[in-house]
Amino acid sequence: MIKNPIMRVLALALCVLLSTKFANAHALPGSELTLTEQPTNTLSLKLSFALEDLIIAAPSLFSLDGAQIDEPLKGNVLNKLNDYLHSHMALISDAQALPVTLNHAEINLVHNSHVGFYRSVLIELSAPLNNQSELFPMSLHYDVIMHEVRNHRAIVYWQKSDSVLVKLTSFSYQKPQGEPVGYKLELE
Repeated sequence: MIKNPIMRVLALALCVLLSTKFANAHALPGSELTLTEQPTNTLSLKLSFALEDLIIAAPSLFSLDGAQIDEPLKGNVLNKLNDYLHSHMALISDAQALPVTLNHAEINLVHNSHVGFYRSVLIELSAPLNNQSELFPMSLHYDVIMHEVRNHRAIVYWQKSDSVLVKLTSFSYQKPQGEPVGYKLELE
């Protein structure tokens, strides 16, 4: 038996460490944006990110924490989400902001190999293309969540007509000289 109290504490700590798996902390997955051109001369945008990160970035959306999984968001909470997105995201084509409309939003339970199950906000948006001959290049101004959660990242995809995803860009928070960065989106 160990009589020294300090040695007892150290022995107990060693036993605890050896009897458990070591935990690795991982950030929740970042934002994923997928752009698709629709036959109706409309740009479709699917956006997803972790609900917990959204609540940190926008405490006014805390009521989302009680939303039912796989059920469409409605009413006041949908309006608040729409206001938040419009203040932190813009698509610009031909030097004009595209009018983005929130069509649908819901909370899903998804799995990630690093963090396990978490709640994700899935959002469907659209924007008219105004009969533009060329969709690209386009500029994306985006700091959803990352304006508060600095390790949040975003990746942007283009979904081709054959459903193949092409990565357009990925980025993290940047605001040089206090101005948000616009990310140029173009197919190569």
